Amino acid sequence: MTKETIVARLIDQGHIIIKTADSLLNKKDGYAQDIQDLHRDGQISTAESITLLKDADLYIPRDFRQPDIVTLPHISYPYNPGPSGTPPNVYCQTTTLDNIQN
Repeated sequence: MTKETIVARLIDQGHIIIKTADSLLNKKDGYAQDIQDLHRDGQISTAESITLLKDADLYIPRDFRQPDIVTLPHISYPYNPGPSGTPPNVYCQTTTLDNIQN
């Protein structure tokens, strides 16, 4: 049972007009009074009243599945050597401000 099906039934049975349907579906001014009047007159049940008053219908598809979580490979620091056990050769060169000015 959704808001849309309740409102469609009320329109089809002639209990409300399109303007009232708009008020109920979009929670415009006076929608709570419209729900109260429909409930009092017996056009909607208590469960339908609550459904119309709720902020949003909860929709969970039948085939809902949790998405796969992708993880990155583990990286350990400091450097973890590869299968050979020896880290690669790394060459660094530093330059100081004194070397640049000369």
